[in-house]
Amino acid sequence: MTLKRHVCDIKRPSETRDSRGQVTGTDTTIAVDVPFSLKPLTGRERELARQEFADASSVVNIHLDPAWGVTPADYLVRRGGVLSGRSLAIKYIRDDETSGLNTEMLCGEGDL
Repeated sequence: MTLKRHVCDIKRPSETRDSRGQVTGTDTTIAVDVPFSLKPLTGRERELARQEFADASSVVNIHLDPAWGVTPADYLVRRGGVLSGRSLAIKYIRDDETSGLNTEMLCGEGDL
C-alpha cells in the first residue's frame, strides 16, 4: 500500500470527428478527485520501460473502480498544487487482482 499524496481527474479523449476527420468536442471526465501516488522511473526501470513506451517517465499507483473502464487511451489531469492541470498519458495498466484496489500505471508526460 502506497500513500496517495496527489489528486487527479481521469479523462477520456473525444472520439467525435468532423467532416475533415479531425477530432472535435470536449474530453469526457470519467472520475474526479481520485487520489494517487507518483514515483518517477529511475535508472534501469526507465531504460526497460522506454524500450516499449518512448515517453514513459513515472509509475502511478491508484485505486480504480472497475466500472470506470480505464484504458491506455485515457489520461490523468493533476489537481491542486503547483503542477495543477498537468497531464499524464497512460501507457500501460497493471492490475494483477483485477479489482482496481492496487493498480499500477506506467505514464508519460508526452503526447496524449
